[in-house]
Amino acid sequence: MDFRLPRRTFLGLVPAVLAAPSLLGCATRPKSVTLPTTANARAAAPRIALVGCGGRGADNLTDLLNAGADVVAVCDVDARAIDAALARPLETRRFTDFREVFARRHELALDGVLVATPDHTHAFATALALRAGIPVYCEKPLTHTMEESKRILALSHAARVPTQMGTQIHATENYRRVVELIRAGAIGRITSCDCWVNKGWCCGPTGPVTEPPASLNYELWLGPAQQTPYVEALHPANWRKYWDFGTGTLGDMGCHMMDLPVWALGLTRASLGKVEIFAECDRVDRVACPEWTEASWAIPQADTNGVSIDPLVLRWFDNGRMSPTAQELGGKDRQDYHGRFNMVFQGTKGFLFANYGEHLILPRALAAETLVPADRIPQSPGHHREWIDAIRAWRAGDQGAADAPLCAFARSTILNEIVLAGTVAARARRPLQYDFETQSFADGNPISQWQPAPRSGWSLSDADLDAVLG
Repeated sequence: MDFRLPRRTFLGLVPAVLAAPSLLGCATRPKSVTLPTTANARAAAPRIALVGCGGRGADNLTDLLNAGADVVAVCDVDARAIDAALARPLETRRFTDFREVFARRHELALDGVLVATPDHTHAFATALALRAGIPVYCEKPLTHTMEESKRILALSHAARVPTQMGTQIHATENYRRVVELIRAGAIGRITSCDCWVNKGWCCGPTGPVTEPPASLNYELWLGPAQQTPYVEALHPANWRKYWDFGTGTLGDMGCHMMDLPVWALGLTRASLGKVEIFAECDRVDRVACPEWTEASWAIPQADTNGVSIDPLVLRWFDNGRMSPTAQELGGKDRQDYHGRFNMVFQGTKGFLFANYGEHLILPRALAAETLVPADRIPQSPGHHREWIDAIRAWRAGDQGAADAPLCAFARSTILNEIVLAGTVAARARRPLQYDFETQSFADGNPISQWQPAPRSGWSLSDADLDAVLG
């Protein structure tokens, strides 16, 4: 039998079984293995490898430690980021190439991997973890392309391990209260939701071309991306301005803002169905992300008798573009709602504004009504803790633990594809239809010619992944 062990080394397993080469190739759990269910299996700190230590990676390191993880490996293509991580009192191994982390996963006895690299390497590192049967947490957006999202979802279905996308705001109290209010009908049936951010990852320059920083292994940083000269200040953050590496402002921030309406409105692949997407941006450039983007997603709706009604509309605005709803209400009330909030739900009875930490219902008479939601959403132990706790439960044999994190890939790939489909529509400069159940555009990906194939050895194929895993 050819199978792959999708967990860390367990007490009681025969060393010869652990060493068997046949354990490396299959995505299903061997039925003959009895998993431990002792208290020790839940109590031991999960052993986590952190891939990407700078920027969000540094924040993730703090969050992992606070969540009770044992960070046994840190990896980054920039030696300075690793040095900063190791300035903490950690007993951990350091790596430059994350492929080596996965090649040594048994030696490290990994329980999980957290991926905090630039967007263009998210999918490859995440796919390696899933193919090896290792729980994985990946920063948003989960993938760089729509095709990668489809592949990651398939791999996560096969692996059945705890996963989480890094939308940390999902764990906050305000988002939970807004979800409860929307679901309870506080402003009636929702007809639209506008989301926005007043920032922009704009217009990556093509020069000056220079040498990468001495601490940076640029060849490894490129990963699957085609060979291209290093542009001044590309690293550590300006890569977000370039399509080859990032996804612009919508890709960077859309997963945080649009997470709330997706959650509150209970949007699933089945309920989304075939969505019409309209988008525009200031310019379409092969190299640089736009200065601004506006996008809308028209989601088919039906009444209780199954008769089609006006679609539910989600809209996005960034970098100075303004929601007409926020403008109109702000002008009427002489309030800067656009500057204060990041989204507004429009319902048949009123409006609800929200940001990360507060919400406001208008008209104020409606807000004064006493409303006790029937279904309360429990307080989160913390976004990283959700994933760490799920790993503990999964390691102890809980078959439902893979679905426990609220931003598990089965759900977060939906949000990921909403956001990325908007970036595709803006670059295509024409309306598109995306089918969330088949994960495909009606007439194929219209910007496929702008998405070069990954470099040799860096595809998400079984062959390339298994070449790394051994």
